[in-house]
Amino acid sequence: MRILCLFLLLSPLAFTQGIPNEWLGSYEGVMEIYNNNGLQQTIGVNLDLQIMDRQNYWTYNMSYINLKDGEVVSTKAYKIFYAEETKKLWMDEGDSLLIEMTRLGNCFYDHFELSDMFFNSALCKQDENLLFEITGGQKKPTYTSPYIKEIECSVETLHFDFLQRVLLKPKK
Repeated sequence: MRILCLFLLLSPLAFTQGIPNEWLGSYEGVMEIYNNNGLQQTIGVNLDLQIMDRQNYWTYNMSYINLKDGEVVSTKAYKIFYAEETKKLWMDEGDSLLIEMTRLGNCFYDHFELSDMFFNSALCKQDENLLFEITGGQKKPTYTSPYIKEIECSVETLHFDFLQRVLLKPKK
């Protein structure tokens, strides 16, 4: 029983060391961009997720495509790396901007705050596809509960202001 418990505790660590090989490749899809008034925009997305020559490093390039003329509007080029010494996975946006990524189940998650806003993103494997979502809003609480004696604090809620979602399918 102790061996099984130890395996259950250690096995998640073995799978968080980086991007699984079955995720690598080129994908495409149409991103939907929502705010509290509903769907605001759609834009094409190409994602290339590749391993680099350097151990524990991957490239993560996301290009946004004008759906009317097929032209690339912009490209975001990131690197993802696994730091052996800390056992953490990081997205490097360049200019020393690092965002820690966490793998839970079949998804990579991150949460960060910038300019009084919070952002959450998820990249999840669904069969042969990848689902990418990013949400966020103002860091200012929209509601604070009365003080709760049992937990010795109040609960604050934050309002989501936007959602960007794209189902990325392998390029044929």
